[in-house]
Amino acid sequence: MIAVQFADVMARFKGATLERLPSGAALIAVPNFVLPPGWSSAESTIRFLAPVNYPYANPDCFWADGDLRLANGGEPRNSALNSIPETSLANLRWFSWHVHNNWNPSRDTLMSWMASIAARFWSAT
Repeated sequence: MIAVQFADVMARFKGATLERLPSGAALIAVPNFVLPPGWSSAESTIRFLAPVNYPYANPDCFWADGDLRLANGGEPRNSALNSIPETSLANLRWFSWHVHNNWNPSRDTLMSWMASIAARFWSAT
């Protein structure tokens, strides 16, 4: 299931990668993700975890480049510098971002999670 959905991510986001982690979760990285105005950078690498029981367990939270801030230099709401579990990746901008509607594994995909992440960047910073 994840391989089919990840193919859609790769088709839309060139350079996207999927790395299986020891727990069975998958780390998905999307480089050069274009950000809207209001951020300190025009783009960032976005990373998130597809949990072990994906798609029945939904993705939760995501990470961006550690130096990403608001355009005015401020800290984005509900974010902090943090590491990604099971990886050596540290000092990344972690966003506490959750599914607002009930996750439905027969409807929702990695691409719908990416759309949710994009919505976070377009929302009030």
